[in-house]
Amino acid sequence: MNNFRSKNQIVVLLFIILLGINPKLFAQNTEDSIYRFNGKYLVSYWHDTKYIVTEPIRWKGQQWATFAGIATAWTVTFAMDEDIYEFFQSNRSGATNKTSKWVEPFGSGYYSLPVLAGIYVLSDRHSRHRNIALTGLKAYILAGGAAAVGKHLFHRHRPDENDPPNPYLWDGPYPFTFDHVSFPSGHTTSAFAVASVLAMGYRDKPWVGIASYTLASLVGLSRVNDTRHWTSDVVAGAALGSFIGLTLSKIHFSKNVRVEPGYSYNGAGLKLSWTLQ
Repeated sequence: MNNFRSKNQIVVLLFIILLGINPKLFAQNTEDSIYRFNGKYLVSYWHDTKYIVTEPIRWKGQQWATFAGIATAWTVTFAMDEDIYEFFQSNRSGATNKTSKWVEPFGSGYYSLPVLAGIYVLSDRHSRHRNIALTGLKAYILAGGAAAVGKHLFHRHRPDENDPPNPYLWDGPYPFTFDHVSFPSGHTTSAFAVASVLAMGYRDKPWVGIASYTLASLVGLSRVNDTRHWTSDVVAGAALGSFIGLTLSKIHFSKNVRVEPGYSYNGAGLKLSWTLQ
């Protein structure tokens, strides 16, 4: 009960911070796509999901180099999973447990979703901020779905499911159960997806990106501290969440090119528009 009350106090505090922000911030007009929570927004989930899935087709050398670097970092982390796990547990303390308790809800959506709702409700309907809030919600939902697919494809054992913990236990895609769903970290995936949207949506306010990515990183570390995930689960979740959030930001926040749902007598599809400067 005390834990529930403390979390509610955090949510209230976040809303107070939002209410204390200069109201003019939420009335700025923009050329970015503007969405309301309506049928068009819901249809955009399908189109955006297809765009995300096919995004690697559009990658060029720089993007593939980044992917290779992340894959290498994950491979190194995977090889060191057991050592990193033992380091975290040997240095676990009341302070790390308390920090973990406070930051974990940012990954579960307990804090982030009310913040996005607050941005939406407090924003003028013609401002960019509703677009950011709804894109953040979309990132959270799509990231959760992507993480769930990965979990059921790999069925990796969590550290706290075996004694001693074994990072090399993967049951593969065959059993359709909710057991052994360590890879990737869903909390981390969702946290980094929302953080990426906020960072890109508020590129003119660097502190938003710094705060968002810091919290997302702490969420990932908390999952290792709490023996719920291996470090390589967290690295994979951070990469997957960032990919989803950055791709959605590319679709909805670019001032020069926008891809959004379009309608005609032939049916629904994607509409591509651009602004000449």
